[in-house]
Amino acid sequence: MNDPLLYLETLGCPKNQADSRQISAIFNQRGYVLSPDPQEAEVILLNTCGFIDEAKEESIHAILQLSNWKEKGRCRVLIVFGCMVQKYREEMEEFLPEADAYFGVNEEPALFAYIDRYTAQAYPIPATQAPTPEFMQANYFADSYYRALPPSYREEPAGYIKIAEGCSHPCTFCVIPQIKGGYRSRKPASICAEAADRAAKGLKELILVAQDTAAYGRDLSPASSLAELVTSLTAIEDLERIRILYCYPEGIDEALIQAMKHPKVCPYLDMPIQHIDDALLQQMGRPMDSRQIKRVIHRLREAVPDIALRTTCLLGFPGESAEAFQSLMDFLEAYRLERVGFFAFSPQPDTLAGQMPNQVPADEKERRLAVAQGKRDLLLRGRLDELVGRTLSILIDEKSGEDENLYYYEGRSVWDAPEIDAVVSFSSRHRLRPGQIVSVKITHSKDYILSGEIADESCQ
Repeated sequence: MNDPLLYLETLGCPKNQADSRQISAIFNQRGYVLSPDPQEAEVILLNTCGFIDEAKEESIHAILQLSNWKEKGRCRVLIVFGCMVQKYREEMEEFLPEADAYFGVNEEPALFAYIDRYTAQAYPIPATQAPTPEFMQANYFADSYYRALPPSYREEPAGYIKIAEGCSHPCTFCVIPQIKGGYRSRKPASICAEAADRAAKGLKELILVAQDTAAYGRDLSPASSLAELVTSLTAIEDLERIRILYCYPEGIDEALIQAMKHPKVCPYLDMPIQHIDDALLQQMGRPMDSRQIKRVIHRLREAVPDIALRTTCLLGFPGESAEAFQSLMDFLEAYRLERVGFFAFSPQPDTLAGQMPNQVPADEKERRLAVAQGKRDLLLRGRLDELVGRTLSILIDEKSGEDENLYYYEGRSVWDAPEIDAVVSFSSRHRLRPGQIVSVKITHSKDYILSGEIADESCQ
């Protein structure tokens, strides 16, 4: 009998992508073959996001779309799991019968057992490798957490590693602590082992993710820190880049700033601030005020002059006045924060913010979102235009095409994270490979795409 084909689709943030990769590795150990095509798969899985209304709507749409492969393809079972299920399992089971089973966070053992029964493929694996419920739930980030894919597996040029699970911040608008539980750091040895293994398989850019990477290690015994972890990771010879996402400003200390000076650490930091109005920051449950946030930005730019700062801002939070909104727009322009993601406040059940007075009308939130995105795009275009004429080191992500004389590629600079920031499109007379770092002279800028040409073809 052929090994069963499995298709896994992931929605939401890079943290979900990191989870899906580990789940894929465990399925691989259990004898399943991962398929890139849902039409061919006997088992289809969907890893959901339930953070905001838009994410929930996307998850529902994906369930309905994937269920069509039961009639049009080979699908025998559709399984939905992850954050949205953890929060809304009963409602989903009642109103979305298109899925055959639902599993919440940390229910992987039950998920594996369900699929084994459904496919009549009970693959025995050594007891030392079997993911027991106790392991997956109580010790999810123990030293043995990492599941390596086979030696023949080749990594993409960039990939995520999740260094912690859960969140202990008391933000009034967020349901993540209810879904994921309190903050739990993964042990440094496990993270470094995964990074080294994946680097040996071709990973060049390692991207660290967690709900708050800056909080890493404080809950461990003995205690550790993000600075110590980053320093350890820079010793992995095959790694070219280390990038840090979701680093909350209150946890950025001098040790981390010094660690970021290492040449392997990208001069880039994703630092969610949510807002700059002091009253709103206090209502959101954020621990820093505007003065403290600005001080962190000044220190980062002083220590790492060419650093690119990305942030996230929440618009239309209860009580956000027109003046508070404008102060945020002025701040982003004054501090040149052109890499910014905006979200319109979405009241979530069982959160303090959802019950607050002075809710901003939906149409006003949408108006502010459009204004903010327009401001962001204007700032970003100006920043990208400044790069025209410069020669940048570009990590090749993929070949995008070819013709008789040229090969076409897309890649990123150290200031750009995958699927979030700008890409660099360029051509070469030579066949290059993903993961290779080349020098590209930027010749044009349009929207989120920089165009360029290889700086020295004779060196390729």
